[in-house]
Amino acid sequence: MKLLLLLLFSFGVVENAFAAACCGGGFATPSLISGDDRAQITSSLSHSEIHADAYTSGLWKKRETKESTEILRLDAAHIFEDRWQTGVSIPVVKRSRSGESSSGFGDISALVGYEYLPDWDYHPYRPKGIGFLQLVFPTGKSVYESDTTYGLDSRGRGFWALGVGTLLTKAFGKYDAFINAEVHRSFDKKINENGIDGTLKPGWGGNFGLGLGYNTSQFRFGSNLTWSYEEAVAIEGTTSSEGSLQRFATLGLTASYLVSDEWATTLSYSDQTIVGSPYNTSLSKSVMLMLQRRWLR
Repeated sequence: MKLLLLLLFSFGVVENAFAAACCGGGFATPSLISGDDRAQITSSLSHSEIHADAYTSGLWKKRETKESTEILRLDAAHIFEDRWQTGVSIPVVKRSRSGESSSGFGDISALVGYEYLPDWDYHPYRPKGIGFLQLVFPTGKSVYESDTTYGLDSRGRGFWALGVGTLLTKAFGKYDAFINAEVHRSFDKKINENGIDGTLKPGWGGNFGLGLGYNTSQFRFGSNLTWSYEEAVAIEGTTSSEGSLQRFATLGLTASYLVSDEWATTLSYSDQTIVGSPYNTSLSKSVMLMLQRRWLR
């Protein structure tokens, strides 16, 4: 039981690795209850710094001015009707640059999940599968609506979005593996800010992640890799633009410790400058500390 709980807790780290590289927010794959718990609450604190910018030409430029983001996130989830679950994620974001800073809510999200592939018989090869539907609320201001220097008050994508995805998990003795896939659609938004009078038209986006881990009785050491993609945000109105897509990959390393059957903690590091061919985005390096409390069924 302890090995399973530690393994499942570590999957929750993936959620924060999916945050958009540009503005400390974005569509995040949720932490899901995939063990024998009936409820869980997770708090995390992350610090990231932008190290480079990737342009549409494919060239990179190292950041000369320090820009950092801190995110305090609270996630909660609860099982109902045995295989259904619901949850919410609330981030508070602080962005800083050149002695200036701005704080407030990022994009809040809510989800409904269903365990469509249970592992009641502990099959040696078949994974456990959970599907989810997630709604993102535009509580974080978008970069197009920013009215501060350096756009520091942009703490999310700023669009309503609806996404669907799945989490597949499997343990093999002391080892574990997971695959996490998600696709979402962001919706149009009218705007009259910063000389833009018209409609912002975002499109589709998605994340695909996979990870491996090694477990002892109380520790798990793992790695994960996530590819993220967002279609261009077009502008229609007095100022028109086709925009440009964004893509980047995040490599993560995690170390988790199971304090008890009810408490666990994780330290993680993620880097967006190592893997992939990033395009039209800022690339950051991050550290995160996570604490989770769970209630068994």
